[in-house]
Amino acid sequence: MASDSNRFQPFLRSGDRTFFLFLSFFLRDLTSTGKLSSLDALAVACKGNIIITSPNMDYVPEPFIFEEEDLCCRADGRFGVVDCFQWPQMHERQYEYSACIPRKDSIPTLRTAWYHPTLDDFTVPAGSRFAVGTLPATKVTDFEVALQTLRSRHHTLRDRPIGQDALRVLMRLADHEVRRLHHHPLLFRDLVVFVAQLQRKLLDIHALLDYIEFVHPLLKTPPSRPPHANDNWMGCFTKSTEVCEALYFAGVPVWLVCSEAYISPTMNVVHSVRLSYPDEIVRAMYTENGVAKPFPSIWCGPSNVLRHYHTRSSYEGTLADAPEPLPVAHPSLSRSSSSSGKKPSRKLSRTARERASAGPSRGVWPSHFSSHVFDHSLVLPSAAGQSKWEEPNLPDRIMSGVVDPGYRFPKPTLFVNVSTPEKKKTYLLNWLSARPLWISQVDIRPPSKFPSPQMWRDFLNTIDTDPLPSTKTASTKLAVRDILGEAIINSAQGLTGAPQEITWRGMQGSITSVLAHPPLSFMRSLLWELYELNFRYELYALDRALVPDCWTTSNEERITRQTLLYGILPGESGLVMWSESLPRYSRELGLCATDVPNSLPYISKFCQLMSVWPGAPARLQSPVELKGQDDTEVYSVFSLACHFYVQTAFDFLGQQPSLPRIFQFV
Repeated sequence: MASDSNRFQPFLRSGDRTFFLFLSFFLRDLTSTGKLSSLDALAVACKGNIIITSPNMDYVPEPFIFEEEDLCCRADGRFGVVDCFQWPQMHERQYEYSACIPRKDSIPTLRTAWYHPTLDDFTVPAGSRFAVGTLPATKVTDFEVALQTLRSRHHTLRDRPIGQDALRVLMRLADHEVRRLHHHPLLFRDLVVFVAQLQRKLLDIHALLDYIEFVHPLLKTPPSRPPHANDNWMGCFTKSTEVCEALYFAGVPVWLVCSEAYISPTMNVVHSVRLSYPDEIVRAMYTENGVAKPFPSIWCGPSNVLRHYHTRSSYEGTLADAPEPLPVAHPSLSRSSSSSGKKPSRKLSRTARERASAGPSRGVWPSHFSSHVFDHSLVLPSAAGQSKWEEPNLPDRIMSGVVDPGYRFPKPTLFVNVSTPEKKKTYLLNWLSARPLWISQVDIRPPSKFPSPQMWRDFLNTIDTDPLPSTKTASTKLAVRDILGEAIINSAQGLTGAPQEITWRGMQGSITSVLAHPPLSFMRSLLWELYELNFRYELYALDRALVPDCWTTSNEERITRQTLLYGILPGESGLVMWSESLPRYSRELGLCATDVPNSLPYISKFCQLMSVWPGAPARLQSPVELKGQDDTEVYSVFSLACHFYVQTAFDFLGQQPSLPRIFQFV
């Protein structure tokens, strides 16, 4: 609604008239002379029956504060005109520092906070069937530099009495977002939102630093005259005259909202203006190929503390939407005929197949993790030749329903227990085709249920995309489709529609050369990664189930717990380990490092993580230390932790947990 600029004419009290006319072209200087009070108007505008005045700004922004508005991401990943990082919102005591959020392009060192990614900035691995990729490393570096600049500034303000805990949490959240952009596979629409989410963290940190350094001292000890308002700050609306006066004397842009009945007839009015409209803010919904794919609304309401809160909430991802497949060149390969002269194999019962590929061995975590070689010897030997498992057939030991017992990723034995080389090729191609998209989905928005080993076998063996008959086997395959999603099922069609080349952890080669006769080093590395992925996500799921308060109480608790979990895992990518190079040295293996000095930091965090689990041995609550060259104590505690982990995981999963293996260096 347009404002009525004629309802208020410039008016000055008789004692101030000559002074103001003399300085009328120095509009901003009026505030520092002390001649304007917080209830006067350097600018005034109307919206319906609402009057909006500002004692220190010569314009009035359109107020999007009265109506209930949907808070949902727009095409640029931001929240449009109700986003406190783009447009002034109502003052809220808990988020008072939001008024110091910098305006767009106002801070040279924060240019990247207003950058918007395009498809040209989206790096998709060669051979991928879907547009799942990452931001270019140069763009991620820009964010790292901006974050480091903010860290350096925080260091100079670390002795200030307020905001320190909030800053530490924001820094850790921003660091997590940077790592996600650098290492995690994302759909482009998720990338857009995650970039915007990181940018909000950076702007929030900058605003809080400005508030701590400049605003809070003036709020605590107001000056005799109001300072110039900082044009770089977003400012805020308020209905409180006390808040208006406090922010006015702290140099914060502020607009007082009130009804006409509360306007003094002798109020000084320097300018009667029209409302400023946010022309540059994106309000359109996200589209792909001309088709609208709006993000869901995360909250609806007026401008209040909940709008501030939800604007800063973590985005959960949108991978339930199937991405469009990328066009690929098809190799001249065909499926082998079912009548090929292969030797008939003895058909095992389903129970036998489950035991062969997924059933729990009676071994436990060994003294150091078992070395994996590409053969059929995949079960873990027990420590000292003895089993430390409790009897798995005791029904009261299994606590079903707490942690989903399905496999987050295919069990490595599925790739070993394959009857023919041709089928092994199909298994490998189907997994490599689905791998980036599935890792991204598990990491951002995991399904409520994960596949069983038989479901993974059906998937790897290729599930027909045509309608399936009403049989028990077909029902299982339909269940797989429901869990994995149409996009992943359609991507894993064996050699049909396969790309010419595949890329995996920096290795790139043609399908015919890599999959026809898989190199031993490639197979070892692929199976090692599956062991690692399953272990990492099972550990994560168990921790969330056993100590849920550590993940849900607050952002600070969640980040602290997440940092501890990531400290158990080598590398910088957290759980996903998608784009990192393969280990080159034993010291890069974390818990599996062959020497205690290199593995000790990871062992210590592993013990610390489990020390708060129900039933944890008391010894895990004490620090793990290496005494000189004697590693006996470290080994003893680590062995205790391993046994406790394996037994606890079995109790909640009902099967042997996935355990990491020593990497076989070439």
